[in-house]
Amino acid sequence: MTGIATETLSFPLKQAWKFQAAKPIKATAVADTERAYLGDGKGAFYALNLADGTKAWEFTTKDAIEGSALLSGKDVIFGGADGFVYCLEAATGTLRWKFETEAEIRGGANLFVREGQEPLVLIGSYDNRLYALKARDGTKVWMVETGNYVNGTASLVDGMTAFGGCDGFLSFVNAADGVEKGKVEVNNPIASTVASRNGIAVVGHYGNEIIAVDAVTLKPKWTFKDRDFPFFSSPAITPDGLVLAGERGKRMHCLNLATGEEKWAFRTQGRIDSSPVVTGPHAVFGSDDGKIYALTTNDGKEVWSYEIGQPVQSSPCIAGGRLIMGADDGVVYAFAAGTPP
Repeated sequence: MTGIATETLSFPLKQAWKFQAAKPIKATAVADTERAYLGDGKGAFYALNLADGTKAWEFTTKDAIEGSALLSGKDVIFGGADGFVYCLEAATGTLRWKFETEAEIRGGANLFVREGQEPLVLIGSYDNRLYALKARDGTKVWMVETGNYVNGTASLVDGMTAFGGCDGFLSFVNAADGVEKGKVEVNNPIASTVASRNGIAVVGHYGNEIIAVDAVTLKPKWTFKDRDFPFFSSPAITPDGLVLAGERGKRMHCLNLATGEEKWAFRTQGRIDSSPVVTGPHAVFGSDDGKIYALTTNDGKEVWSYEIGQPVQSSPCIAGGRLIMGADDGVVYAFAAGTPP
């Protein structure tokens, strides 16, 4: 959950294809080498061929899908607003298992790989719980109860899972058995996902701040506050120690991971709920002003943008030489360098 892509895109990009789904698309796509997987505002979950955007298969649920899916082996796993966690065969879309929580699921799923044991799927629900399920069959291994909704995706920090929720706490839990290590109180709802690097966990919250916490001592290292606007976007942390985070005051901020000092800020014309993803020397994100932006991480200069005209609240998926993003118009867009095929 560092927000760093494994591929480097070259800008400018051109539209390679688009796919019409149901509006709005809040979920961020996840991709393997051949397909992208994501859900839409009516509860349809799609596998789209990366090369041309054609639909490989479709699976229907009973409510909106807003969280990012997880690829685990040959399976794709996601939660929905109907309260279920679904595991589908990635090749065919065939249902392998599903697990019912007691409320809607708005965040994404993550995978904890245990040495000598099968992996665990970590996912939160609006029933105030974080669940750990066996990736093979969806059996519940452990569950942690919090004081309110669990929103973003559970992160992994040195064998622990770190996550926030509407109870105003940043929780650290042993990912193997669900034993709580401790909490950091921020006194405001946390809707975003924790990013971590070098033993530092970073997250923004509705108290208009970004907070950095030492993952060993669970003590805050620094807080950043610019103006009175909440942080919904999840941060990205670069290998050279830059923190990128968007806020609802229409700005993308770049901070020093060690100190929290601001390096630069870039202003859009709409709030930024989309989480930035770093690809090489650039960061990509969407805005409610209807645009997708690419900035240089060292100085925040715009190198490319694309105007969709409807809010872009999903986050970038970069795979197979493509940038894939959905928007509130219900369209999945794919961009590539040079002339589209």
